[in-house]
Amino acid sequence: MVDDNSDQSGNRTRLFSAILSFWDKFSGKLKKLREGLPVKVLFFLIGFYCATAFATVIGQTGDWDILSAGLAVAIVEGIGVLMYRSSFAFLGRIRKMITIFNYWKAGLTLGLFLDSFKYEVDEFLESCNPFNFEINIFTGLW
Repeated sequence: MVDDNSDQSGNRTRLFSAILSFWDKFSGKLKKLREGLPVKVLFFLIGFYCATAFATVIGQTGDWDILSAGLAVAIVEGIGVLMYRSSFAFLGRIRKMITIFNYWKAGLTLGLFLDSFKYEVDEFLESCNPFNFEINIFTGLW
C-alpha cells in the first residue's frame, strides 16, 4: 500500500510544478502588496486631491503656469530619484516613507493627467448637447 502523506514531488509533472511555483510567487507578491494597503490608498487619494487643488489654483492665475509646472516636475522627479536609486546610504532608514510618497506622486500624476482633459471634454459635450435644440415653427410665416 502507498502512503498518501509521503512527498510526491517525483510524481509531479513539469507543468504542475511550474503552475505551483507561479502560484507561490504570485501569492507571495499579493501578500506583500496587501501589506499597508489602506495607507497606500490614502496617499494615492491625497495625491489625486492635491492635483485637483493644484490645477484649480494655477488655473486662476495665468502668470504662474511655467513656474508651478516646473515645481511639479521637480517634485515628481525628486521622488522618482529617491525611489529608484538605492545607492544612497541613508535611504535604508526612510525607504518606507519614500514608498508612501511614491504613491502620493502616482496620485498627483494621474490627477493632473485626468484634469488636463477636463476642459476638452466639457467643450465637446457642450457642442453635442442633445437637450439644446431650437424649434422654429414660424419659418414660413415670417
